[in-house]
Amino acid sequence: MKKFINDIEAIPSKRLYLSIIVDYHLELALCELIDNAIDNWIFNQRPRDLIIKIDLDYERQTIQVVDNSGGIKEDDIQLIVSPGQSRENYNDEIIGVFGVGSKRAVIALAEDVKIFTRHSNEKTILVEIDDAWISDEENWFLKAYEVDPIEENSTMIELIKLRDPILPENESNLIEHLGATYALFLDTVGLDIILNEKEIKPKTFDNWSYPPGFEPKHFKGPIDFGDRGRIDVEIQGGLTKSHREESSSEEYGVYFYCNDRLIARGYKGSEVGYKPPRVGKPHPSLSLARVLVKLHGTVELMPWNSSKSEIDFKHKTFREIMDHIERVLFTYASMSRNWSGEWEEKIFQYKTGIVKTEALNDVSRNVRIHLPAVPRSPKKRKYADILKRNNRAIAQSKPWIVGSYETEIAVEQIISLKLEQNFRISMLLLDSGLEIAFKDYLVNDSGKTFSEGRLAAIMKNRSEVHNEIKGCKVRINKEQWKKIEHFYRLRCDLVHKRSTVTISFNDLNTFRETYKYTVNKLFKVDFSKELRN
Repeated sequence: MKKFINDIEAIPSKRLYLSIIVDYHLELALCELIDNAIDNWIFNQRPRDLIIKIDLDYERQTIQVVDNSGGIKEDDIQLIVSPGQSRENYNDEIIGVFGVGSKRAVIALAEDVKIFTRHSNEKTILVEIDDAWISDEENWFLKAYEVDPIEENSTMIELIKLRDPILPENESNLIEHLGATYALFLDTVGLDIILNEKEIKPKTFDNWSYPPGFEPKHFKGPIDFGDRGRIDVEIQGGLTKSHREESSSEEYGVYFYCNDRLIARGYKGSEVGYKPPRVGKPHPSLSLARVLVKLHGTVELMPWNSSKSEIDFKHKTFREIMDHIERVLFTYASMSRNWSGEWEEKIFQYKTGIVKTEALNDVSRNVRIHLPAVPRSPKKRKYADILKRNNRAIAQSKPWIVGSYETEIAVEQIISLKLEQNFRISMLLLDSGLEIAFKDYLVNDSGKTFSEGRLAAIMKNRSEVHNEIKGCKVRINKEQWKKIEHFYRLRCDLVHKRSTVTISFNDLNTFRETYKYTVNKLFKVDFSKELRN
């Protein structure tokens, strides 16, 4: 049975505007505005190089974004403000399809928004949006005004009464983010982004090493989706250069670009293979493996979410290429792990070479791509077992040194755990281990005698501890002392300062080496990764 009861009102509430800005932040919102400028430029047939100028006024707490993408015609002005409105052409490879991007972005950033636009030599139109209008459920009309002319073919967005403060200390991170997100545009297609008079430089991730037999490989070809169209796919994988040449040791994993825009950076989820028994969980030993995935095609076939901040792993396009991505990642992650401890001689010395390209007629899931075979690595003894074995004799004669090498074993285990603060925990553990090692040396190996009171007084002051050690027969060079004192200050900042200090992979590695050097000088502890006879 089906009997009519009543009509149900389905008119949206203006609260829709506020609901779609949840979890929005400055980087995401500015990228939406840049995306819309790029798409408008593409729609207008790229008549000139595109320049996008962003001004963040930290004193007045305002934002201004100006572009020369062509402006918006008076007939299309509703595209600026109406949720769901867009003029996308699904035959274009664009990045601002969703029809809510610019609206969501401006409302997310400010309570008071002014949008000026001028197409060609036509009149300049102003549209204003504020929270008072959003709160007025009875009024769905915005007034458009003709105002004094701005530059032809341009749009200017002014954001006043910002919802969250903008801070100058965040500017460098924003510049880096924009450089990575739009690197392929900045590198090739005539786009300039200028933020507070600083030109954004492209940041790319194809920083390869070329070890023989495991040079980077590049696969490219189409996938045909029938009536829905086709996409062009590029998958490139390899082993990177040393972390010392990178801004972060976390720059590994899979990088997804859709229509030249970076969507996901250094993704390390199970969907791309970071799971047993394939690649395994993310770990520093895997951190030289990188895979770049570039997709070009209609917006319907792009596997992104509505804010272009994540990949939709349930999307049909991703499903077609997921096995290829996992196989490429597995190959290079395996070699990164197999050669761990020998990266300098096995990988980093090969600084130049050629990316091997394989062009395919089809790269759908039914096609097998060809990768170098990963040799079976000989079963290695665990590092913990090697340390215990190599130091067994000295531990019998000097049992107080056991804790010094077990500290290194503990750090090795901690950094392999999936913890947000594993580097910080490791840093604190190493510093505590070093202080205990100094105490054990003074008590047992220095040849000096200390009363309980004298020892307690020394250990209360780290500088006193260092001075006592410097006065002993053990010789630790000046460069190492500088590092010891630097990392002690870093440890104090971690414990005592209000703001959290970031510990990088390079920081931790340097301190580990300093710790091992110092403990070896104190007690001749052997930290070799090779079993001694």
